[in-house]
Amino acid sequence: MLRKKFFSSLSQANINDISRSFILLTVLFNLVLLQDEMRQMIQWVKVNKALDAFEISNRVLQVSLTELTSILINLFNAYVTHKYHLKQFKKAQTIVLRKSKKSNYIDLKMYQLIILLDIMNKTLKSIMIKRLNDITETHHMLSNAQMRARCKQFMISALNLLVNQVHAVWDCKIKYVIFMLSLDVVETFNHVSHTRLLHTLRMKKTSNYIVKWTRSFLKDRESLLTFNEQISAMQWVNADISQRFFISLILFLFFNASLIKKCEALEIKIEVLDFINDINILIYDKITELICKSLSWAHDVCAKWAWTHDATFASEKYKLTHFTRKSKRFDMTVSLHIENSIIKSKSDV
Repeated sequence: MLRKKFFSSLSQANINDISRSFILLTVLFNLVLLQDEMRQMIQWVKVNKALDAFEISNRVLQVSLTELTSILINLFNAYVTHKYHLKQFKKAQTIVLRKSKKSNYIDLKMYQLIILLDIMNKTLKSIMIKRLNDITETHHMLSNAQMRARCKQFMISALNLLVNQVHAVWDCKIKYVIFMLSLDVVETFNHVSHTRLLHTLRMKKTSNYIVKWTRSFLKDRESLLTFNEQISAMQWVNADISQRFFISLILFLFFNASLIKKCEALEIKIEVLDFINDINILIYDKITELICKSLSWAHDVCAKWAWTHDATFASEKYKLTHFTRKSKRFDMTVSLHIENSIIKSKSDV
């Protein structure tokens, strides 16, 4: 049951709309890894964390800094030049833990994972994350609405952006009320189509080195499963991308970038905030009934995107929030009707 829950979800996305044309011009990708950069990466490793999948401490990297630096530089250069994620690095150990103070452990949602990876794999992958982050920010590949898992963008930045957007609307000469519809994608990382993701990376003109390395990184992963001091045989990991890898958070931002673009293109007064799998759609107007119609329209766009990306929005988690300084001026009793759900507006985020 645990193996099926965490390892065995395959994407069923409709990819008929993907063009087979190729993007010839891509952004430049810096292949040269400097010795100082490698040393810095090793020094950033936290030394007192859990042992890796082969029971080696992170401290080994720092103790062996002088000896390992040149070896890892050569390994990374081969790693990127051949656009290949080493088979040995695709093996992991997954430890399943019960979440504390839960009453019903029959529900598999009451369990969490700790994934132990090879320490050299984590170091080399950190460099690839830095490369991808640098390219993404330098060439503005993602919308400013997409927050988290990006350089210098944390939850407090996202909240600041939300506050700034609300105040910008409030400061208009025309007095508007704002409604925000919050959507949550279910089982986000287990339903990412590799074909769709790689196509998006190409359309964003990401370096061919990164696209092919990503394809190799996503394929043929294996893991031991440990629970109650029992260890399974090596299992194939069929889940599309792992939520526990930091690079997966960045890749998911690329995966849902088209949804943000489609929402922002709607000819209504709309703002979008994306926190990985939490999509927040802000619409403002003078009449609350018109806002609800616009939000329903935006939701239809999201539903169509979900169908082509094998994504599901958890309707039971839909939340409607309003922002206004003068609630008596507007009809705040309106509800949003989506599919078979009636969502009432609240004033707290």
